[in-house]
Amino acid sequence: MNIQLNHEFTPQALADINAEILQCLTDDDEEARYNTLLSLMTRRDTVIQSHLRNSDPETARSFAEQEVTVNNMLKEMAQTLLKSAKDDVSQFLRSQKAVKKYR
Repeated sequence: MNIQLNHEFTPQALADINAEILQCLTDDDEEARYNTLLSLMTRRDTVIQSHLRNSDPETARSFAEQEVTVNNMLKEMAQTLLKSAKDDVSQFLRSQKAVKKYR
C-alpha cells in the first residue's frame, strides 16, 4: 500500500496520527481496525481544526488545499472499507441462510 497522507504543510502531530492510520489499515482484526480508525479520524479532525485556527491565513489556506486531496483519498479508502464490510455481511447472511436450508 503506497498511500501518502503527509504533505509539506503537515504538522508533526498530524503526521503522527497519519502514521497510526496507515498502521491501522494493515490490521487483520477488522472490528478493531474499524474502531481504531474511527478514533484516529476523530483525532485527526481535531488536530486539523486546531492547526487551521492557529495558523496565519496564508498558511491555513495552503494547508487546507493540500488536505483536500488527502481527505478525498481517506474518504475513498473509507468507502472501500464500508463496501467490503457490507459485502462480508451479505456473504455471511447468505451462508447462514444456506446452512438453515440444509438443516
